[in-house]
Formats: sequence, structure tokens, C-alpha cells
Amino acid sequence: MTSAGAGPDRPAPVFYNVAEAADLLRLDQSTLYRHLRSGRFPAVKIGGRYVVPRVVLERLITDVLAVGTCLDIADWAERSGFAGGAA
Repeated sequence: MTSAGAGPDRPAPVFYNVAEAADLLRLDQSTLYRHLRSGRFPAVKIGGRYVVPRVVLERLITDVLAVGTCLDIADWAERSGFAGGAA
């Protein structure tokens, strides 16, 4: 997965902030925040700040390609063991 800040000398980060994750997912930040706050999208909350583990995004991509159809994020998170919004 390629991301802002990653390059030949810098590996992809282990965690993405909301702005970075929303950009990678091509979502508005407010949309991602809604899913994070409701627990429908896996993340880690540290104080009042959310971060999304890179592994969550990588697994989402792998699973959607394997299924070949649209995934509901809340159902996927529960089936993948990411239920409750914590990775």
C-alpha cells in the first residue's frame, strides 16, 4: 500500500491519522469520523484522537478483492475480529 510519507527511504506508517486514512479511502474526513465514533470502522482511540492501523486497511483491501463484491464495513469488521472499533 502506497501512502503519503512513504517512499524508497521511508516505509509506510504503522498507523494513519484520520486525514491520511480518509485520503487513502477517498472519503471525506467527516464520513470516516462518523464510522470511527460509532465503532463501525476499526481504529485505536488514544485520548480524543483516532488512528487507523495500516493492517486494517490492508486486510480490507485483501478481503474485498477476495469476495469480489461490495462489503458492508460494519459486517466486515465484526467477521474479521475488528468489532467494537478497536483493532
